[in-house]
Amino acid sequence: MVVSGEKTQVLVLSQWPKDAVDLSIRVAGARVEARETLNLLGVTLDRLLHFGPHCKRMRQRTRPRLQHLRRLTGRDWGLEERQLRIVANGYVRGALEHAAAAWLPAASPSHVEVLEREMREAARVITGCTRSTPTEALMAEAGLAPVTARKTTLAARFLAKARALPEEDPLRRVADATVNPRLKAVTGWRTVGLEAWHMAGVVAPIEPVLPPSVAPWEEAPPVVFDLGIGATPPSGASAETRRQAAALHLASLPQCATWAWTDGSATGGVLDGGAGGYIEWPDGESHELRAPAGKLCSSYRAEMVALRETLNYIGNHTDHEEDPIILCTDSQAALSALRSGPAEQRTQLNRAVWDALALVSDNGERQVRLQWVPSHCGLPGNEMADSLAKEAASLPQEQVPVDTRTVHRAAARAADARTREQRPPGWFRTLMGTTRPPTVSGLDRLTAIDVHQLRAGHWSGSQQYLHRIGKSPTRQCDACNERACGGALCPLCKEEADTPDHILLRCPAQMGLRFRLTGSIHAPTRETARSTSYIAAMAAARRGMLSREASRR
Repeated sequence: MVVSGEKTQVLVLSQWPKDAVDLSIRVAGARVEARETLNLLGVTLDRLLHFGPHCKRMRQRTRPRLQHLRRLTGRDWGLEERQLRIVANGYVRGALEHAAAAWLPAASPSHVEVLEREMREAARVITGCTRSTPTEALMAEAGLAPVTARKTTLAARFLAKARALPEEDPLRRVADATVNPRLKAVTGWRTVGLEAWHMAGVVAPIEPVLPPSVAPWEEAPPVVFDLGIGATPPSGASAETRRQAAALHLASLPQCATWAWTDGSATGGVLDGGAGGYIEWPDGESHELRAPAGKLCSSYRAEMVALRETLNYIGNHTDHEEDPIILCTDSQAALSALRSGPAEQRTQLNRAVWDALALVSDNGERQVRLQWVPSHCGLPGNEMADSLAKEAASLPQEQVPVDTRTVHRAAARAADARTREQRPPGWFRTLMGTTRPPTVSGLDRLTAIDVHQLRAGHWSGSQQYLHRIGKSPTRQCDACNERACGGALCPLCKEEADTPDHILLRCPAQMGLRFRLTGSIHAPTRETARSTSYIAAMAAARRGMLSREASRR
């Protein structure tokens, strides 16, 4: 290997500036002077590893992208809010989070704030909120996670990926090492990741990474995947209609076969996974299977565990090895993932299901069919498997491995919950509590902006807000933040400042509209007051009344 001296960089990592003074090395005949920063694979390293220069570089990188995002918000032709959020997360946040799992946990809070400002600007573009909107309300209305929350989520995922590597891997050794920190103010992905694991309740071992053992050109066993039941009932069909359609389709399949029914269960789709399987042999005998799927577990993963356990049990019993196998499950996602073949599986659990399929099919000598059936429609086998899965959820879960994707999602949920719990007192906390704001869809851009601003507490159509920023001065007062000031009073009722809580809950001028919307002239419940339809109606009516008030003047 020939080393290029012209392309070599030197950086001194030290808390003492004198260590980096007049430092140089000679590489391949070229003298290389030590620098203040070093660029490594798109990441700017500084001497103290505070990543201030890198955060400033990321800010410069995202400024043009924010301009692009802003140009997509035309009132008549612009993107919908949902699409703006997707662009912001992929195009803007994607630039900020380049290799962020490695450097963001170590960045100092003051430098992280540089990135937070850029994400807040993206949130203003999405929602149309004013610059004075409180940070917590702004990010919640935009549906964007703060950078501090993303820091813990990315560290948790990186730690899980490192723990999934073989024990001899260098990154795995770093992840497993226990090192006493020399500086309490300096953190890293390992420390932040462990804290995120603790918040998310990750206690089980990490599922090992899947080795590339199946070549794409190798033929998969001839397994039939059927994701339909013939003439599929329309959406919204009754349970009886779906049951009859499924029963008619299943009756057309070979009846002298090993019939198996599987189902997975997870509390809220995220906790205490249980896998159930019900097997009916051709001679009339049956067997029940129950298996834990993990303390942190999705419904999809619980379904995969049920398929693996059921197929393994059938493969280990050779009494009916010549009879076809018909395995019924109500998870279209699981069947879709398996249908792509063994070479396309990305987790060890999915690969284990394919290994079991290869075992029971005996290299194509035995017919195997995986059949989708509708759930909760009264099919006896499906109901039995569902009951077994719920019973299995109470089995010990501590030793069931958890995959990297589940750890990542659990850490993201924990970070989001902590962000919502830490909302400061104020109008937004009073209105929303610790819940997420309802989505805003199906509205024109101006109405959607009114909804976001009223919920966030700073509405640009408010007299009090305009007076506070100097846009509605009076002879007695140019601008102030006093709600009792005459310039801040509601122009319709003149009783108090027209703050969002006054507009949505108390204004006498909108008493009739509140009665038509809620059935009462009094303040509505918190659930009603924060709904998108209620706020949109109140904002539209108020703007109409204000325009008529202005025309009379």
